[in-house]
Amino acid sequence: MIMKVYGATLSPMVRKVVVALEMKGLEYELDPVIPFHTPEGFEKISPLKRIPALEDGEVKLADSTIICEYLEDRYPDVALYPTDPVLKAKARWFEEYADTVLMKVTAEGLYFERVVKPLLGMETNEEKVQKNLRDNMPSTLQYMESVMPENGFLLGESLMMADIAIGSNFINAGYAGFDPDAAQYPLFAAYLQRVKAHPAFQLRMKEDAKFINKE
Repeated sequence: MIMKVYGATLSPMVRKVVVALEMKGLEYELDPVIPFHTPEGFEKISPLKRIPALEDGEVKLADSTIICEYLEDRYPDVALYPTDPVLKAKARWFEEYADTVLMKVTAEGLYFERVVKPLLGMETNEEKVQKNLRDNMPSTLQYMESVMPENGFLLGESLMMADIAIGSNFINAGYAGFDPDAAQYPLFAAYLQRVKAHPAFQLRMKEDAKFINKE
C-alpha cells in the first residue's frame, strides 16, 4: 500500500515529512487536511487532531518528528540522520529547536499573521508581527548564525533532517516577506540559500507557489 500523509504542505511540519519521503524515494499520497477542519474520525490517526499524520499500512502515526524517525528506522537506505551518536544527538536538538522556537517565531508570529489569515479572509495583526520581529527574531537569528558552518550543511555535506526542519520554517518566513539580513547574519543567510537551492526544496517551493501566488 502507498503511504498516506495527512496535512497541507504549506505547513513547515508537513513539509518536513514530505521532503523526507521524497528524498528517500518513497511513494505517498497527500490528503490535504488542514487544522481546525479535520475530517470526522481523524483523531483515530492523530489523537490531538494535529498535522501531519501518516498511515503506512497498519501503522498510524502523528507528530512530524515521530514520523520522520519512523521513516528513518524503517526505510534506512537514504539516511537523513547521522549514525554517529554525538552528531545524531545534535541533529535531534536542531530539529527540536526548529519545531519549537523557530515554529513559534517564524510561523505563529509571522507566517500565520501575514499569509494564513489573509487566505482565510482574516485581518493581519501587523502590530503582533512587528513585536515578534523586534522581541523574538534577533536572538533566534543570532543563535542560528553562531552554529552555522561556512560551507555545506549543519552536520556535513549532505542535506539532512536538521536542515529540513530549519529550512522549512524559514521558507515560510520568506513567504511572509522576511529573510535574514545577509550583512548581519552572513553565515546563516548563505546557509539558507544552499538549503533552498536543494532539489527537494525547489520542488516543494514550486508546489507552494500554486497556493500563495508566488509564481
